[in-house]
Amino acid sequence: MASPLFPDPSAYDREFTFSRIGMAQRRMVWGYLDRMLQAPGMQVLELNCGTGTDAVHLARNGHRVLATDISEEMLKVAREKARQFGVEDRITHLRLGFEDLKRLATPPVDLVLSDFGGFNCIDADHLNDLVAPIADALKPRGRFIAVLMPDRCVSETIYHFLRGEWKEAFRRGRHDPVWAGLSGTGAVTWYHAPNAFRHAFASRFRVVNIRPIGLFVPPTHLEHRFGHRRAMLERLARWDERLSHWEWTARYADHYLIDLERTR
Repeated sequence: MASPLFPDPSAYDREFTFSRIGMAQRRMVWGYLDRMLQAPGMQVLELNCGTGTDAVHLARNGHRVLATDISEEMLKVAREKARQFGVEDRITHLRLGFEDLKRLATPPVDLVLSDFGGFNCIDADHLNDLVAPIADALKPRGRFIAVLMPDRCVSETIYHFLRGEWKEAFRRGRHDPVWAGLSGTGAVTWYHAPNAFRHAFASRFRVVNIRPIGLFVPPTHLEHRFGHRRAMLERLARWDERLSHWEWTARYADHYLIDLERTR
């Protein structure tokens, strides 16, 4: 499992959360969550909540969220966001890492959510250690939704290939972990194929859905190239939505969403 290295929260929001590419991809995730969580008052455990943007969205839709992250700096920003949006009564923030999840003592929840790459900080061997804690945190037939980066990304490969940047073009396909940076910091990153992630959780979960997030919308580290092209990003986001039901494309997008239901 990777040692945590925490980016500056303001840089994280600027370069990812509130970048135009980041928001385009996040809206795809929110659309899926909103269709699934139609009954108000559902209980959500969010892992790697970062600066709390997803927790605020869920709370504004009437749900109660236990938002966790290993970085206290991230949680400070998340608490302030909840206060600014007037939803602090529906969000509880807790400093918690993946390795602490098995010690979490709370009533079972309807949904465990890990958005945008939290599980890319974990190698394949340690994924198995989280199956039981996540399943035990859920109600019977509760859902676990993770959004993470696969071991392929067509738009990233094409971009770097055309620029002659061979190492960057195929970095996700290497078996060794990759250093992913952000504002001078970063973390060791593992890229998990959808089938590998499905297999890791198969003992206690069944797959409800797998869908691409950012098949046409490019990765956020290309914001400097595409972020100012708003009309183009909107067209690419529409193409993403049209092909979102093509499960096989999930491995070739920037991220993918996997929706798992607890079976036992």
